[in-house]
Amino acid sequence: MSLRTLLNRLLPGQPAPAAGTWGAPRPLDRGQVGRPQIAMDDHGNAIAAWHHRGQDHEGVYICRFHADQRSWDLVPRRLDSARTQAQAPEIAMNVRGEMAVVWQEREGDQTRVCARHMLGSAETWVPYPMTLQVAPGEVVSLHTAMDPAGNIHTVWCQGTRGAYRVYTSGYAAEEGAWDPQPTALGEPSPVPVFPQLAVNRAGHGLVVWSEEAAGAGNRLVACHYEPAGRAWSDRPTTVARGRATYLRLGVDPRGAAVVLWVEVGEGGVQNLHASHLDPRSLEWTPAPLLASGRAIHWPQVGLDGQGRAHAVWRQEAAGSVKLFARRYAGGHWEEARTLLGDDLGPNQAHGLSVNAEGQALAIWSQHQGGQTAVCVRRFDGTTWSARPLLLGAPGRREVQTPGAVFATGGHVAAIWRQGEPRDGLIVSAVGEA
Repeated sequence: MSLRTLLNRLLPGQPAPAAGTWGAPRPLDRGQVGRPQIAMDDHGNAIAAWHHRGQDHEGVYICRFHADQRSWDLVPRRLDSARTQAQAPEIAMNVRGEMAVVWQEREGDQTRVCARHMLGSAETWVPYPMTLQVAPGEVVSLHTAMDPAGNIHTVWCQGTRGAYRVYTSGYAAEEGAWDPQPTALGEPSPVPVFPQLAVNRAGHGLVVWSEEAAGAGNRLVACHYEPAGRAWSDRPTTVARGRATYLRLGVDPRGAAVVLWVEVGEGGVQNLHASHLDPRSLEWTPAPLLASGRAIHWPQVGLDGQGRAHAVWRQEAAGSVKLFARRYAGGHWEEARTLLGDDLGPNQAHGLSVNAEGQALAIWSQHQGGQTAVCVRRFDGTTWSARPLLLGAPGRREVQTPGAVFATGGHVAAIWRQGEPRDGLIVSAVGEA
């Protein structure tokens, strides 16, 4: 397919596509930049965070989008202490516009997990970053989430060769303080593990990770957070047996959850699995196999306010990598999968966002004829839009790590990195669905 054909199929025409109305993409930063993240509240305000490495500094930067002005901050703001190498930011934002950013810092053989937040109507960040942990070794899979009351949860894996552990730390908005020490979850692991975190609007939290053991002892495990007791479960429960890669997690306001993961089977065949948590019995139930093939990449899952879910993943099909989706509704996964990228060429990095009203947004990078484009497709609660929508114009700069958020009320935002390793752009687009 030629680039002209690609543009004709993707660029907005008459009538306007069902994927929504988007503003022009705006560069937020340039240079050695990476790991862009974006979050949005129910009013359409957004925050973006990323990592920037300069000649004499390395830090975490943020930029805010103000819905009432329909504009981004003119100049990004640095959040870390500017004394160490800060990287790998993760952000959280609740429905009221309160926000938190966590990151890790390296100094010698020590690694710090740090956080900074903005709570209340004053829109003022706390003066200094809070150090949640300082320890030798490395930190992997750092994540954060915030509930509507402003309580913050953070989870990560920390350790040295042969000895790793999952930790969590929380901020209680009522007391205005972080936990004095991080809480260890589960047992030590000889290899790094990659915990995933989700917190629903009722304040219930869930952490899931994959444990490795000798023989057939591999399993997925979960710890639950109960807001009434302000405590995590002291013993992980088994989600499923097996060894997981590309683990992802979603929860709904009632406490139901879906865990999605890939497991390598016989002959190198990869299988996409799901397991469901019943909020009443707190028991996990495996779902039928969602997909199987030689190459399944980066599955994503999201739940709406009624426990319906979407799963999105990339899979090799007919000699090319395509983006697929399946929906969970009425107590079962739909048999048919939806091809989101159509026949427009190889689909590359992707993301998914599902809001409480049952709408979803998929984003991915599309490669065609030496050009790369950012595409989105919207689920309106019943069906996916008839065709993808192109954000901006295709170009020769490679697109990495696209992400999107679909907030309640139809507010949407996307972010991605574009360009060479030493000369990249952080780009964002904001719109209404």
